[in-house]
Amino acid sequence: MNDPTHGWAQSVKNDFIDLFCGKFLGAGIGRQVYELATDPTKVVKVEMASRSFQNAMEWETWDRVKDTPWAKWFAPCHSISPCGIVLIQSRTKPFEADPDELPEFFTDLKRTNYGVIDGQVVAHDYGFSLLIERGLKRVRMRKPEWWDAA
Repeated sequence: MNDPTHGWAQSVKNDFIDLFCGKFLGAGIGRQVYELATDPTKVVKVEMASRSFQNAMEWETWDRVKDTPWAKWFAPCHSISPCGIVLIQSRTKPFEADPDELPEFFTDLKRTNYGVIDGQVVAHDYGFSLLIERGLKRVRMRKPEWWDAA
């Protein structure tokens, strides 16, 4: 068998997880989020739902925007596991005031999907957006009349 972890005891797997996954920060429909134990300025996103692909979509989205003026609206992604189940991303802080506007390609408009890095409001949950479908051409800004009540 080519799987080097085959035969690992559950305690070994648990220790491995405990080494990298610090404090539990929250969960969504398909993922759990932890503080990265070795660097609290980053988070570990672990996909729990099959066929969710949110980590892969965030990774791909970040790869497409990282060298554009739109990068400032996204929490940077730093690393992804080969199967996309684990993603390392910059950690955000809660924002104190609603932004005046956001790019229209953000479609999951819950306050909990956004935070602040260095004073800039950013999306930290952008596994689903219109960016990949529509691209970055002719992107407009819009007023946030859409904030949900959550």
